[in-house]
Amino acid sequence: MTARTELVARLLAALSTVDGLRPATPMVRSTPGWGLDALAVDADEELVQIRLVATALPLPPLLAAAGELVAKTLVGTPFQNARVRLVVTDVDAEAFEAREIPRIGP
Repeated sequence: MTARTELVARLLAALSTVDGLRPATPMVRSTPGWGLDALAVDADEELVQIRLVATALPLPPLLAAAGELVAKTLVGTPFQNARVRLVVTDVDAEAFEAREIPRIGP
């Protein structure tokens, strides 16, 4: 297992504890044995970027929790000095189900 592969597995495990966020994976046909969630993570020694889908709101506390977990996960790895970028690519419809969204317009 490479350092990047191990890091991706650790990051995904850590982020799985943040209720309200999930990895943003490409829309492809699932193949047994593939870890499609790993496609949401790009990592090199300069930048660790993780694409996420929000399944709950509000975003600021979710992203703060995720950012803390990612930073802790990077400690002691070759990626510990990398910048971290969390990118919310979509908000799942279920995020709005429990919240009343203000109407805009008449």
